[in-house]
Amino acid sequence: MTHAVILAGGKGSRLGGCDKPLLPLGQGTVLEALLKRLQPQVSKTALAIRGDQAVYDSCALPLLRDEVADCGPLAGIISALAWGQCEGASSVLTLPGDTPFIPEDLLHRLSPGPSFAMSLGRTHPLVALWPTNCLPLLRGHVQAALASGDRRQMAVRCFAARLGMRPVSFSDEGGDPFFNVNYPVDVEALAARGS
Repeated sequence: MTHAVILAGGKGSRLGGCDKPLLPLGQGTVLEALLKRLQPQVSKTALAIRGDQAVYDSCALPLLRDEVADCGPLAGIISALAWGQCEGASSVLTLPGDTPFIPEDLLHRLSPGPSFAMSLGRTHPLVALWPTNCLPLLRGHVQAALASGDRRQMAVRCFAARLGMRPVSFSDEGGDPFFNVNYPVDVEALAARGS
């Protein structure tokens, strides 16, 4: 059984500070478009957020607040794996909250995990299938990185390499199925794709 967690704890600082999953897309939001493609693929879906994000309080999804502060996306992955374990899932699919055009067979192609997506020569370590039993290893990895002050160890790629995650190519999709929003030009491209 595989659950999914959308990582929505980013601050959107390159866009002047915003919650990117709530950006408009077509008649709805980026989050709504992502959920439409994601939910048929998995058993349950939750949203990983920072502890101070009240903007999602009315969201119908389970909200997973970071249990560890100041460790970037790994905080969301820790929350995702902890929730998955509590829910009895053997694996958790994670995705950034600003990737509305994911393939409709994403989970099938990433299985079995541990694995992460690649497209057009770029790796996407947040679009990944994680076994929930790697949670103790991840918590230990983060604790060691925080204790040493080595911020490089906080990169998701670093832990993915330690776990021996398998890359899966999605370059046959035509365009980038993992298009995400980082800069104002991406917001313009998003609007063009959603119209």
